[in-house]
Amino acid sequence: MAEMDESWLAPDPNASPPLKKFAPEEMVTCEACLRTSPPTRAQCMYCGAPLHPAGSSAAPETETPIDENKPAYYVVLFAAATPATFDEFVIDQLAARFQLKTEELRAALATGAPAPFATYASEDDSQRAAEELRNVGFASLSVADADLNNDIPQVNIHSLEFSDAGATGVSKNGRERRFAAWDDLSLIVTGRLFIHRLEIDERRSRNSVKPLDRRELTQDRPVIDVYSTSGDAPWRIAVNDFDFSCLGERKSLTAFDNARELIQLVMDRSPAEKNDAYARLKSLLANVWPLQNTTSESRSRRPRAGRNEVSTVTASDNETQFNRYSRLVWHVKRLGAQKSV
Repeated sequence: MAEMDESWLAPDPNASPPLKKFAPEEMVTCEACLRTSPPTRAQCMYCGAPLHPAGSSAAPETETPIDENKPAYYVVLFAAATPATFDEFVIDQLAARFQLKTEELRAALATGAPAPFATYASEDDSQRAAEELRNVGFASLSVADADLNNDIPQVNIHSLEFSDAGATGVSKNGRERRFAAWDDLSLIVTGRLFIHRLEIDERRSRNSVKPLDRRELTQDRPVIDVYSTSGDAPWRIAVNDFDFSCLGERKSLTAFDNARELIQLVMDRSPAEKNDAYARLKSLLANVWPLQNTTSESRSRRPRAGRNEVSTVTASDNETQFNRYSRLVWHVKRLGAQKSV
């Protein structure tokens, strides 16, 4: 992305001098160009867009309410991987406009990776927000959730076989074999899937609840998604459950080292690029794709449990969040958005 033009931050030398001075907190930020104008103006003094009074909602009045059961559209932003590229004032204004934490937005910009940071129910609303960002020098675009192909499941790969022509993935279920030429391997997305499970046993009576037992379980699994130009869904490698024999003499003792070696081997032989930004974007992604939380109740499985002993299980996981981010990165790469926006 070209270096951002910050000239718009400077006052217009041809503008008439203000009749009255206002404190910074009194100024009204334009939603179209993110510049500030006096609260006495109905239109932005720079771009002419209508101004919303201070304290009003940042979202346009015509913005469509989000319904989880209907199509969603994401505003995706790109930035250079150098935080110093962006002025503090610009970051603060963007964070306020889209109701984000400044540090989360800055961290997202620093990755240089595609970062979805707002969800809209209307494509027009999403396109309008993306246009706002482009007006202030950020490369951005609108992406429909339907374009991520979330309904196509990933192929869970147990092992890989390498040849001069390419790589063959052997699936976990059914040992199905899938081939991809080296030139077709295009993207590697890394992340970690976690599940937190809390079980609480209680004895309930009409007048009281007595805690009996509490159990917590956390699972943390590093994963690697490998995309080829011939497919919409990735090969998924669960690092702790993968046969690294394909590394031959390069295989080491730990799964961590083997995963790193595997990624490097694929990148050495193919044009595949690596995206490892997920861990640094998790806080921001939670605003777009919250963690999946489920709660269920059943009779306690404790030995000799009575009928009034109940087990409540609360589970939380990030698999849906990571899946969507992985598919988003792939969709954007296929569009060539970072080069064309």
